[in-house]
Amino acid sequence: MKLCHCLLLAALAAAPALAADKKDDKNKKGKEAPAPAAAAAQDAVKDAEAKLAAGDADAAIAILEKAAGTDGMAALRLGRLRESRGELDQAIDAYKATADKLAGPAKGEALGRMAVAQDSRGTGDAAASAEAAIAADPEGVWPTIAMSYRRTHEGRLDEAIALAQKAVAAGGGAAATGALAHAQAAKGDLAAAEASYRQAVASDPAAIGPIVGLATVLCATGRAAEAEPMLKGAIDSSPGAVEAYKEMARVKLALGRSQEALSDANLAAAMAENDPDAQALVIEVKVARALSDVSAGQTDLAVQDLTQLRDQNPGSAVVRLGLGRAQIARRDADGALAELQKSVELDPKNAEAQYQLGYVQQVMKQNPGAAVLPYEKAVEAEPGNAMFRTSLGSALLGAGQTDRAVEQLTKVTSAAGYSGGQAWFYLGAAQLKASRFKEAVAALEKSLAAKPDNAEAEAYLAWSYFGLKDAEGFKAHGAKARKLGWKDAALLDRLAKVEAGQAIK
Repeated sequence: MKLCHCLLLAALAAAPALAADKKDDKNKKGKEAPAPAAAAAQDAVKDAEAKLAAGDADAAIAILEKAAGTDGMAALRLGRLRESRGELDQAIDAYKATADKLAGPAKGEALGRMAVAQDSRGTGDAAASAEAAIAADPEGVWPTIAMSYRRTHEGRLDEAIALAQKAVAAGGGAAATGALAHAQAAKGDLAAAEASYRQAVASDPAAIGPIVGLATVLCATGRAAEAEPMLKGAIDSSPGAVEAYKEMARVKLALGRSQEALSDANLAAAMAENDPDAQALVIEVKVARALSDVSAGQTDLAVQDLTQLRDQNPGSAVVRLGLGRAQIARRDADGALAELQKSVELDPKNAEAQYQLGYVQQVMKQNPGAAVLPYEKAVEAEPGNAMFRTSLGSALLGAGQTDRAVEQLTKVTSAAGYSGGQAWFYLGAAQLKASRFKEAVAALEKSLAAKPDNAEAEAYLAWSYFGLKDAEGFKAHGAKARKLGWKDAALLDRLAKVEAGQAIK
């Protein structure tokens, strides 16, 4: 071994030029070796583009998948293609394959796109991917878009909007405009979100994300029927678009077609086994289908189905809420209370569950004081919901918190577009209780204008006029209350005396 080692050293010493030449040859080979692979990858991408131009996307995917294992740009192109077809899970896998093959703007794009797709899927990796995208390309369009989505989910909506606007200005196209719409919708500005989504769809009619986002806004604003054909077109053109199937299920729920919705939800869950939102949607649709039995008068059947679903999914706040609502319909206050309390424990930010819990306490248990807190949480979660805030006002009134009731009810009646009568009624009742008779008259008259022939409102209005010592007003509205069946002995006795000529003192 020692002799061999010496001979090797001697040979190296005797032929330094030869060693250097070999080293140079090795370096040249090292530099030139990737060239055939890179050229092959470039050819593969060109071949894939040709297949796409000919309308054969499946063939293009097959070509890119072969090249993606060794070439980052091929993997990036594969991810874009998968993403355009709504195949987000496969797109994420393709983008992951670029991690150690790309750098700079290309890497930033791949990671940014991956973060947005992960965000749609609800996976916990989205935040890390967005941060990695920014690290790879701090000013890149796709890293900026990814961070806009992250800020939206973190509740930092002004930052999210600013980032999306920056991406739009940088030429981010439909993806950037879609991110802006997403942030606007989260902020509650559905009109602005709709406009942004429509702009995104107009600039890229084939983009799945903006179509799904627009459908979501249309559904939230009571136009589910308008959203359905849009989603059908997206599904027809991209059969793997899981997000479109999920939103179609929600649209069909809104249209009262729960059985069809369940088919779409099941299909989405089958295509995206690792998507927790898809799995949760199946449960949500099953709950809605059971509640449709309540509407059809089959309350016991609904309770039976929902109880079984609860036992299968004891940690589902949605199932607990559905069962609570069915128990309300069955007039089982204790059963409803137990399920709704568990529902808000599992999901404290569920506005509907908090509202239903308040309803049980106020209406079924006759305990308005216990209803105040859940109603407050419902209003906190959905500040623009007039029904939730009106219920809070009525509970505060019942709990003796008159000034707070007036404050909440005034917010409802002063909101642009409010045309209901209930908030005006409770506001009038609160003002009457506070002996602010003039204000009570104004509110109660508006309540009756919105909903005539309300015996209780007529009675309260009569008492308000009594407080103002207006005998004619008292008699007119007292008589209407009596005619409508009002039975309060105190009012009827006082009315008979004033009608007989006794003065109001």
